Amino acid sequence: MKEIIRLQTITALLILASNLIFSQYAFGQMEMPKDSASIVQEALALIHSPEPEFENPPATTMDPKAFADLGFEQPNSFEEAFFEASDGETLFTRHFSSESNTTILLSHGVLGDSYLFNKLSGLLREATGAEVYAMDIRGHGQSGGRPGDVDYIGQYEDDLADVVTHIKKEKPDHKIIIAGHSMGGGISLRYAMRDDFPEVDGYLLTAPTLGHTNPTMRTAPADPDESKEPFLKLHIERIIGLSMLNSVGNHEFDSLNVLFFNLPENSPVTKYSHRSNVSNAPADYRDGLRAVNKPLLIIVGTEDEVMEAAKFQPVMEQYSEGELLIVEGATHNGIRHSEDAMIKIKEWAELNNLN
Repeated sequence: MKEIIRLQTITALLILASNLIFSQYAFGQMEMPKDSASIVQEALALIHSPEPEFENPPATTMDPKAFADLGFEQPNSFEEAFFEASDGETLFTRHFSSESNTTILLSHGVLGDSYLFNKLSGLLREATGAEVYAMDIRGHGQSGGRPGDVDYIGQYEDDLADVVTHIKKEKPDHKIIIAGHSMGGGISLRYAMRDDFPEVDGYLLTAPTLGHTNPTMRTAPADPDESKEPFLKLHIERIIGLSMLNSVGNHEFDSLNVLFFNLPENSPVTKYSHRSNVSNAPADYRDGLRAVNKPLLIIVGTEDEVMEAAKFQPVMEQYSEGELLIVEGATHNGIRHSEDAMIKIKEWAELNNLN
């Protein structure tokens, strides 16, 4: 488990880099052949180029603070709860019960699952009084589906909608807050962009991936020399080729993998497909932020290894009416357990009658 999660922040950074490549094609920022036939011909050559390989295993050392930030502690009891997605697949959650009339639906980041969100779930329940469902995203943890893949672009947010629908049916008087960390935050914003989804009452995002075009992401690793053998390799040619095909409406090859992790073959997730990668955040961060028409709170730390906290303020001021808290000294994963963050969450929930 340690080996799977330990370089989560570097992974998130590199995934953001791959998303930027995708967005540059999607938004016409890179030059492409003029006609569809030329696009397809060039794209097919790119996507079938050799996949990256790893020569050596990654480094396994980790400092105590980074390890603590991951959240392996299991201080809170919970009940297992299962929901059925619209395609019949099973979605697993850990339910942290409460007598409150507010429900928080919480999604994790890349390579994670709800096991690492036990401590956060308890802290959120304590801060807001709400019950919490910590969800294993499709293909992760104990949820069904293929590891690192979806059936189509957008299935992650469809799964969120299915769970929200079930909760609303069972608890029609409950207020619902969608919460997400990192990739889970990006999926939450994709949910907000869908007019056909059930309305919720608030959005709570920690260190979120705002979008594939995202000025808040770091452009270089905080520690580029951490490992000589990368933990993650991008199939750059394939990302470009699939983005070119998508630009002309061709999604035939979206199941091909574009992200490859330096992990044992028996690890829960070792690769992510193109359609999974595209589904982890809005194509354009501005559209995602503008779509949120309910109370929104974003929290990020100054020591985040993936995001640049200082860049969130101008983005929020220009494209969102939500609130932002920047926590001094908090890391990408550590922000989830910050005392300052919980104080702000409690105030935010009380101010917006979400407790």
